Amino acid sequence: MQEIASLRANPFFRQLRLLLFSPDRFFAERSTRPVDLKIPSLIVCGLFLVEIVGNYDTIIAYARTLELGDPSAHPIVYVGLAATALSPFLAWVSYSAVFHGVSYLYKGRGTFLRTLASVGYGCVPLIIGGLLYLVLFQFASLPVQDYFVPARVAAHATAVALVDAGVAIFVLLWCGFLWTAGMRHARSLSTRQALVTVFVPVGLTIGAKTVLLLWKLVSARVYTGVL
Repeated sequence: MQEIASLRANPFFRQLRLLLFSPDRFFAERSTRPVDLKIPSLIVCGLFLVEIVGNYDTIIAYARTLELGDPSAHPIVYVGLAATALSPFLAWVSYSAVFHGVSYLYKGRGTFLRTLASVGYGCVPLIIGGLLYLVLFQFASLPVQDYFVPARVAAHATAVALVDAGVAIFVLLWCGFLWTAGMRHARSLSTRQALVTVFVPVGLTIGAKTVLLLWKLVSARVYTGVL
């Protein structure tokens, strides 16, 4: 039984290693096969579970609002819950649609389902980043006795913002590396065309996260009276 499990595990880890570190080879192997969304869907479901754990406090806050808040606010709360729960699936479809649309500028050839599969495979670093963030956040947690000390609250907020942005930017760049290879084979693009197709949207996302980081850092300094 152990030998059978080992044989099954070895191809899995080989494919995972190829995907994460040699994505061009990984997607080249899949470009000749029929499109199969099963594994990409499981990857996004894994990301969904990580997001649920990471947003546990937010979900609990929404649940308490439903119990104690004004019933007229319930639709807004439901929308918030749905957005939190469905964000991985929305991101998967949105990135796929944007990449597929941009690739039309280069007369890309290939179905949207193949684009969807490639983007789904490329979401694996998001799972790794989500787990890494959860681990790092445990080390950056603020002791209860410091909640009423403005300087320590601001320092904690700064640390969390830096960790959040650092992990997010690193993971997005890694995803971009995978998505570039995926789009090159999914839409029959050159490497340069695939880079533009992927990194224009990804670059805008990274820019937005950088602006958000700067806003959080300034807000922390304002809170402590430095600015």
